[in-house]
Amino acid sequence: MKISVLGATGAMGGFVIKAALQEGFSVENKVSSKDNIENLFRNVDAVIDFSCPLATEAMLRCVRNERKQIPLIIGTTGLSKMHLELMKECARHVQVFYSPNMSFLIAILNMAMYAMAKLLDEDFDVEILDVHHKLKKDAPSGTALMFGKTIAKARRREFSDVANFVRYGIIEQRRRGEIGFTVQRCSNVIGTHEVSFMGEFENIKLKHEAHSKEIFAKGAVQAAKWIVKQPNGVYTMNDFTKDMIVPMVKSLYKDFFSHQRDME
Repeated sequence: MKISVLGATGAMGGFVIKAALQEGFSVENKVSSKDNIENLFRNVDAVIDFSCPLATEAMLRCVRNERKQIPLIIGTTGLSKMHLELMKECARHVQVFYSPNMSFLIAILNMAMYAMAKLLDEDFDVEILDVHHKLKKDAPSGTALMFGKTIAKARRREFSDVANFVRYGIIEQRRRGEIGFTVQRCSNVIGTHEVSFMGEFENIKLKHEAHSKEIFAKGAVQAAKWIVKQPNGVYTMNDFTKDMIVPMVKSLYKDFFSHQRDME
C-alpha cells in the first residue's frame, strides 16, 4: 500500500512513517504543513494526516474542490465544526476516517464510558481530567471532548448544555448533569485521561495512560488498511472497531451472567 503523510516533519509524522514501513507500506510523499498540499496526492492509495488545523483545512479544501479520490485518515486535534463540515463534503466522493485518538484501548474505553453513563444517572457527577505534555496547543484534548460528548449522548443531553470548561472566582453551584473538565499541560506526558463518576456514597474512575505516541501511529496505519475497503463516507474509531467489539461484548456478557448462575 502506498501512502502520503501530512505533518511528516512532526513527532507524530515520524511515528506514522515508522509504523507504515513496519507494516510493509511504501511512504511515497512526506509533506510538512508548509509544503504544497498537492504533493500529497501523487501516486498513493491513502493520506495519513497528523498535522495542524490549518494544514488539515488546506488538504480538505483541495480534496473537496478538486474532487480528489484518495482516502483520508485524519488524526489532527483541535479541529472545529467547520473542519467537520468539510469532511462531510469530501465524504460525498471519498472515504474520510477521523479520530482525535487512534488507540484501540481508547475506543474500548469510550464504549465503556457510554455504558457507565447509561447505568449511572445524573446523581453521579462527572469530571474529566486531561493531562498532556506542555507543547500541546489545544485544550481540552480531542479525546477528553470525545468522552464528554459520549457521556452527554448516553444521557440524552446536549453536550454544549452540560459541559463546564471554566471555574474561576465566585461560581454557581454545580448543575445537575454537568460534565466538568480539568486540563493540565506539563513536562513530557504523552497523554493521560481519567473520567470520574462521583456519587454521594461511592465513586468510580476510568483511566487511560499512553506511554508512547506509537500507539496512535499504529492505529492510523491499521485504519488506512481498513478505510480503503469501505464505501465513501465519514468514519470513526467506533466504525472501525464495532465489527470486532460488538460480538466480543455480547459473548462476554453471556459468559458473565452464565457464570453468575453457576455460582448460585
